Amino acid sequence: MHTRIRQAREKAGYTREQFAELVDVSVSYMAEVERGRTGVSVKTLTAICRLLGLSADYVLFGEPRDEDAALLDKLHRLDSKYLPLVDSMLNELLALEAGGK
Repeated sequence: MHTRIRQAREKAGYTREQFAELVDVSVSYMAEVERGRTGVSVKTLTAICRLLGLSADYVLFGEPRDEDAALLDKLHRLDSKYLPLVDSMLNELLALEAGGK
């Protein structure tokens, strides 16, 4: 789990400091997570997954869900000019969902 988190963070271009701030944890705690020396709460795991665009299944078990792979395939087949629109729509849906909780 810790290796997948670190690799995904690096691939996303976040420094450990930036990522820790976004997840709302300390840098030292994030370092311990990435070294596999401590676990994470469900709240922290959820924040990590959302920021990195990963499923919890993948982070925990190393296996992406089939529906995640299908959605990613669709995104990859889209003309890149539509990606900002898709991103905007997803952000609005997530904001609506967060507001309804």
